[in-house]
Amino acid sequence: MPQRWVSVLDSMAVFMPAIQAYKPEQDCDCGSQSFPQDLIGFYFVVTAKTQYSLKNAKHYFHEHLSVGDYYEEGQKTSGEWFGAGAEKLGLPARVASEDFLALCDNRHPQTCNRLTQRLMSVQWSGDKQTPTRRVFYDFTFSPPKSVSILALVAKDERIIDAHHRALNVALAEFEQFAATRVRRSKSNGLRVTQNIVSALFTHDTSRALDPHLHTHCIVFNATFDSEEGCWKALQNYEMLKARKFVENVYYHELAKDLRRFGYSICNLHRGDFQVEGVADEICERFSKRHEQIDDSLRDLLEKKPELTRGNFKDLRERLATAERSRKMHDIPRSQLEELWNAQLSRSELENLKSLARPSVEETDALDPRAAEEALTWAEEHLFDRQSVVPEFLDLLKRLTGERDYVREPTVPVQVTTKAVLARELEIVASAKEGVSRCAPLLAREPSPNRALDEEQMTALARLGQSRDFITVFRGGAGTGKSFVLRELVSCLKQRGPRVTVLAPQRQQVIDLTRENFPSPTTVAEFLLRKELTDHGIVVVDEAGQIGARQMLDLILTVSARRGRLVLSGDTRQHGPVEASDALVALEGYAGLKPVELERIRRQDPNLARSRKEKEQITAYRRAVEFAAAGRLYRSFLELDRMRSVVACRMNDQPDELANEYLRLDEQGHSTVVVSQTWMEVHRVNERVRAALKEKGLLGVEDHLIDALEKIDLTAAEKRDARSYGPGRMIVFNQRIQKFEPGTVAQFVEVLDKGILAEVQDNLVVIQHRNLDRINVCRPLTLPLASGDRLQLKANRKLPGGSVVTNGELVTVRQVRGDGAIELSDGRVLGAGYREFVPGYAVTSYGSQGRTVDYVLFSDSTIKAATNDQQWYVTISRGRRGIQIFTPDKEQLRENVLRSGQRRLALELAGFARRSTQFRWADALLRRFGERITSLIHRARRFHRFNHDLERRYEHKTT
Repeated sequence: MPQRWVSVLDSMAVFMPAIQAYKPEQDCDCGSQSFPQDLIGFYFVVTAKTQYSLKNAKHYFHEHLSVGDYYEEGQKTSGEWFGAGAEKLGLPARVASEDFLALCDNRHPQTCNRLTQRLMSVQWSGDKQTPTRRVFYDFTFSPPKSVSILALVAKDERIIDAHHRALNVALAEFEQFAATRVRRSKSNGLRVTQNIVSALFTHDTSRALDPHLHTHCIVFNATFDSEEGCWKALQNYEMLKARKFVENVYYHELAKDLRRFGYSICNLHRGDFQVEGVADEICERFSKRHEQIDDSLRDLLEKKPELTRGNFKDLRERLATAERSRKMHDIPRSQLEELWNAQLSRSELENLKSLARPSVEETDALDPRAAEEALTWAEEHLFDRQSVVPEFLDLLKRLTGERDYVREPTVPVQVTTKAVLARELEIVASAKEGVSRCAPLLAREPSPNRALDEEQMTALARLGQSRDFITVFRGGAGTGKSFVLRELVSCLKQRGPRVTVLAPQRQQVIDLTRENFPSPTTVAEFLLRKELTDHGIVVVDEAGQIGARQMLDLILTVSARRGRLVLSGDTRQHGPVEASDALVALEGYAGLKPVELERIRRQDPNLARSRKEKEQITAYRRAVEFAAAGRLYRSFLELDRMRSVVACRMNDQPDELANEYLRLDEQGHSTVVVSQTWMEVHRVNERVRAALKEKGLLGVEDHLIDALEKIDLTAAEKRDARSYGPGRMIVFNQRIQKFEPGTVAQFVEVLDKGILAEVQDNLVVIQHRNLDRINVCRPLTLPLASGDRLQLKANRKLPGGSVVTNGELVTVRQVRGDGAIELSDGRVLGAGYREFVPGYAVTSYGSQGRTVDYVLFSDSTIKAATNDQQWYVTISRGRRGIQIFTPDKEQLRENVLRSGQRRLALELAGFARRSTQFRWADALLRRFGERITSLIHRARRFHRFNHDLERRYEHKTT
């Protein structure tokens, strides 16, 4: 996007629901020894830390918060209270020590009575005691380094005032996301309270005494619930999810004042900015603390190259804590100024002071065209993967006037577009139109099959009797859907019409091939060629991972050939990355009657080798059954009762998991390690590999291999120059011009017509329409030895005819001298295939569809990344058992109760789920527009027909 587009508009694109909210953490991961310059010294403008220890909280106040960084004439800086909650407590403007410490003790500052219900709690791990009550959250707001230099070295005191003003505006937005937990009538939800108790402390130096303007916003773990009339613990999930949005509000307000002061702003790819005219070399000169940590990290990786794939952000934070020097206080301001000025030449100092201009009045008027372009970009970016997204209504109205979104009056901050709603409506209308309109899939009842039990044979018979255009076959994890589906395909092929078997991902296609399905292919390949005979039958496995765009295209393609569609999947597991969970829409709104398998077969007690193990597998299966039935609390308690939930300290967690991994590996069991975030996956990968190396289970010699890690970008982000840091590479995953899949190019710049890249000494423009054919990657260096495990991240046909698939887990047999990697199954990754990461641990999405003996789950404690879908998929992968490692059992138990289901546009628009009548009025139809109105009339026309057939349909399928 052009740099003239203001930061606050960018925030609409960055502030996304859970999966997008954590993308910045993924972008922090870096294992390259060359340390890309865009990641050196990387930090969030808004960092968040949780304080659990009461002793440390009080020490933190006395050592770091209650004093300033310098003194002048005996004056010390003091904190200020902020928030509606602070006003409710009657706190004065200035922070007094006794008030702060009373809140640390969870006491009312005025009455000394207990404030919230929970006082102190601890968790034991062996003989170690760990506090678990959250005392407060420390959110730190920091402007870019160039801004600190101008404010403190060039002495532009207007900037300090602008920092405080921007901070107050951002915190006012932050406070709107404060919430508390509601536990009544067996419900476990959140209630927005919109009040916090926060103490603000502003400092202006780093530990290395460099200029570093920043404010600590200490948010206490208390908020007032006006409905219940009491103080309760603060639930900061929505606040953490909104952190990127609040960061952009802060940036926008600060940048607006800086422009008014005469400074020019340069937007950067990380989403932040710098002031033009402040040289990078000066910023680095005054970033000695970051430089110290980076030097220590380089030294560490030289000594321990196995850490080169470790989490970059996590390693830096651990080094920062380990090497943290005592911060110096009571330093005269004059000495600080002498120290700073001594690091600049006279011309450099004069240049810094010359950048400012007298303040000018600036109106809030924006270029309407620029605002419209920014909003269009944000819509494309957000609705690429979400049907319903948050909207900051007042801000949008102020910038551009009313946007033509679809809203629900009771949830005014959530919106969708007419295009998204139209797709979902057409999917549902097509399905409803085809109910009981076709001949049975099988002309006669299938013959008995000894490989199928009674429930599976009943399901097969019901599938054969289906007269619907779209037939849904539903079954939980490990229920044996594939066996029934394979038998159905076999019976259909005997009937005559050509049967096409599809799956969303290449790895799933390979799994279907291994299970003897005839010539399966991906949904994308099928839709590209659209080769289907008249009256053909299309069978789709893992249909829950198909988004609305592909599903609608698939339905229209099959319908045009007067064919039939069989969709097999489970909406309780992870859905598609793309917008709209199409299978959820079909199950919930189309009036279809899914054929379902309920009995779990994967956790089979007959696999046990002893009576004790049989009891363990039986209890394990019971926990999975509870999760499949939506009884998450019971599922957690069952696993905890069988001692499968291990409480341990955060620092000990990777070691305990690695020891269990080694134990299971020595016993010959297959194992998958799962976590919710890539951040935790990288941390576990690092520790498991180190443990294997120490035990001598990997080759002695490590080969340092250059690899490429994919950066997950939407099409809109790929057109944005800020998404490309220095050294970014582009890999073609499909043929573009004369270049074959797998071709690696160097990113050059973003043009109006496409992406300019250098390929084999040639400059090539990749048109915008071909952006779905490329992956943007960052280079990294991995140590590889024989026995190492890799997760491949790209589909590719290898020389010799073999193929590799995205998400596949492979084992290294040896690394050849020419850089080729020979795998344990004989395949060879040539030097041109470098899209892989360590594969000891995967995300729960990456584990879906896998079956192993044991699951090891490393809990990252990140609430936004934990939900019922993630829990169900993770715990159901094993045949024999699971071990869960968590630093906070109680928090994990609460986190798994969260719904991972994304909201549909149909739901937002007020369409009733499984209702016997439509509840929308003509006024609503007119608001949606002519195209959607016609679709609704189609659905209306067939609704009464379907309703009359419900009992007859039920009889037939039974």
